[in-house]
Amino acid sequence: MEKELIEAVKSIHDPGGWVHLSTRGVKGEPHVTPMMMGMSDQALLFSLTGRQKKLNLQRDSRACVAISKPVVMDHVIVWGSIKLHHDEKAQQIWNEMIKNAFGQDRLDQISRKLSFEQTSLGVMTPTRHRIYGVKN
Repeated sequence: MEKELIEAVKSIHDPGGWVHLSTRGVKGEPHVTPMMMGMSDQALLFSLTGRQKKLNLQRDSRACVAISKPVVMDHVIVWGSIKLHHDEKAQQIWNEMIKNAFGQDRLDQISRKLSFEQTSLGVMTPTRHRIYGVKN
């Protein structure tokens, strides 16, 4: 990801906070869900538990995420495509994402094996973004 995007997301997003992820529903309508997000230097990471969101992404991998700072209008919008992962590497990334957001105790409480039926790691590769009001 571009350095400008990484810095903007880091400055505005609390790893334990929520973002709003939009996918395309069956009839093309937007399907927006608040969810948890993490980040690597290459991608945005999502803990996906809802079955509908995953079915939407299987049909059409395009998505958009809105990351905002409470009270002020500062925000980052990212468009891209999301791939679902359930392998051992994805499990390690998901575990680290949960631990960074909520701590080891919480990870121990909600630890689970990734699967399409339960929780998936969604990896978004950004294609474009917009940064508004964020000062690094």
